[in-house]
Amino acid sequence: MPRRSTTLIVFALLGGVAGLLVTLQGSIVMGVASGIAVWVIGLAALWLGTRRDGTARAPDDPADAGRRRFLAVAGAGGLAAVAGGVAIGRVATTVTRVDAVAAQEQAASRLGAEYMELVRRSYRRGRSGDLQLVLAPFNSSNYPQESLSLIPMDRRTSHASIWMYLQRIPLVAYGPGVIEPSDSEERVSLADLAPTTASLAGLVSWPDDRDGGVLPGLRTTGTRPKVVVTFVIDGGGWNVLSLWPDAWPVLRRLMREGADYRNAIVGSFPAVTACAHATIGTGAFPWKHGITGHNIRDGADVRKAYGRAGDADPSDILLPTLADIAYEESGGQAWVGEIGYQVWHLGMLGHGGRDRPDAPVGVYFDEFSRRWAPHHPERFRLPAVAPGIERLDAHQASFTPLDVDRSFDPSPRQADCCGPPVVTYQGDLIEATFDSEPIGTSGHTDLLYTTYKAPDYTGHIYGMASPWEEIVLREVDAQLGRLVAMLEERFPGEYAVVVTADHGQCPIPDVVDGVRLDPIQLEELIEEGFGGLYDPVQSVVPHEVYLDAGRLWDAGATVDDVAAYIRDLRYRQNIGPYVARDAIQQDLLDQEQFAAVFSVDWLERLRTTDPAVFGETSYTDDGVDVEVPPTR
Repeated sequence: MPRRSTTLIVFALLGGVAGLLVTLQGSIVMGVASGIAVWVIGLAALWLGTRRDGTARAPDDPADAGRRRFLAVAGAGGLAAVAGGVAIGRVATTVTRVDAVAAQEQAASRLGAEYMELVRRSYRRGRSGDLQLVLAPFNSSNYPQESLSLIPMDRRTSHASIWMYLQRIPLVAYGPGVIEPSDSEERVSLADLAPTTASLAGLVSWPDDRDGGVLPGLRTTGTRPKVVVTFVIDGGGWNVLSLWPDAWPVLRRLMREGADYRNAIVGSFPAVTACAHATIGTGAFPWKHGITGHNIRDGADVRKAYGRAGDADPSDILLPTLADIAYEESGGQAWVGEIGYQVWHLGMLGHGGRDRPDAPVGVYFDEFSRRWAPHHPERFRLPAVAPGIERLDAHQASFTPLDVDRSFDPSPRQADCCGPPVVTYQGDLIEATFDSEPIGTSGHTDLLYTTYKAPDYTGHIYGMASPWEEIVLREVDAQLGRLVAMLEERFPGEYAVVVTADHGQCPIPDVVDGVRLDPIQLEELIEEGFGGLYDPVQSVVPHEVYLDAGRLWDAGATVDDVAAYIRDLRYRQNIGPYVARDAIQQDLLDQEQFAAVFSVDWLERLRTTDPAVFGETSYTDDGVDVEVPPTR
């Protein structure tokens, strides 16, 4: 059978070559399938060619038995050739890629120890995206709709990054008769708020496995407050406050008269609302509380943290919050509640007591129906009395909009988001809550959390440097004054207010030599490099990419490979054909998009690494010297 052997060997080699070539194109499954298909065709052709026309053979015909043995051996050899071709293809693909681990270590060394500590605190396997995108300073990441409609000097920006101009926040604890005035330059973070409030409340069951601690140097009189209010200015970081130094006289007074911490930071990456508010509520960072971003992995899927507004599930937080602990330690007597604007503000409250028989106050603003609503109709409730929409309409009627560029006015759904009227309306709700709820009467320290979203919304829509930002900040400050006056009247010498922000804001990239990251083009780039049978990208959001592990395996790649592949992405490689020419920053085409791209596998190794090994940061334009206006 020499001729047949030669033919089989040729087809086996062809199958192996087919497997090799298709695997090199990016799909192991298709490589195997192609190689086997070629080999089967050859085997079938030979089988048909060896049959005797119309001649029946006895089962024990020696010639036929030998032929079957030959074909079986040849078949096994052909499959081995196919497997060998695919294996060679995979090895060839792997060895031509850069050293992914070394690339990530180099990026970490450039970021330095403090920034790498922020990254380390953010990662939790099973929740985080497979790639963590650390944008270069002053870059901003778009959502797809923003890339598709980009215009010159576009106001829409993202603060989902790591730099100190986004990290640095105000933090003051104020309470005449409870907290003595002090001024501190020690580095503190949002994780210190919960243990500080727990200390003020005299809780004895505060866990010792959290990341934060009682604010250093905090001096108290020993009086336990009847109520502690945590007041968060969403998007009110120092880089925003320093632009509008005359817009917050009440906050400035509290800083003079309270315990002021002028070196406070968010404390984890990215500097976004969902992560920060869960840190405020738990005293821990995302690696422990599990809210690693506005999106989280849920098994094989990716979804929004807490689910949908109005149907929120606080069990996404993996630790009991201070509100949970305070309620349970008091035997269900302490009053705890939260009044915010978005579902992500729920992170401060958590469940409000995990097994409580009644529903705590937990409120967001439903932009579709223009009303205050509970985060979930069965788990949370409105206060006993809440002002109707006619109150907001009255505030709107008395407000005169600014005469500025209206190109970026919010959508009809968000029409209430970015002006003083909705800020005042939230103050009305807080006052109604104190009027109608038994706050300060439980015999324990009651806890109210509130967040004013309008400064952040305004920055996203009009830009942090717009006069809209100033008038919104001024009204938030006025509502802070209203709250303090109300507390002073009702609980003189027996209350405390903790005021902070959850992050700063990103300036418009066009004016600070930054560029934008387009998620549409980033996904296409990853698919081009690692697409096999299917696109391996599940989702691209401003600070992370979620990948399908099975599809990535089919491409013969790891998440480390993808991280290294996109690490050196330049602006010119990330501009879609739909972007208007005048919206492209022509003089920055070679600017890097990322300071670092880290994979979940590399971050898993970082968990046991002391970030101190990364030394000082190489970045000098990270905003660490953002001006803190004098407060005393």
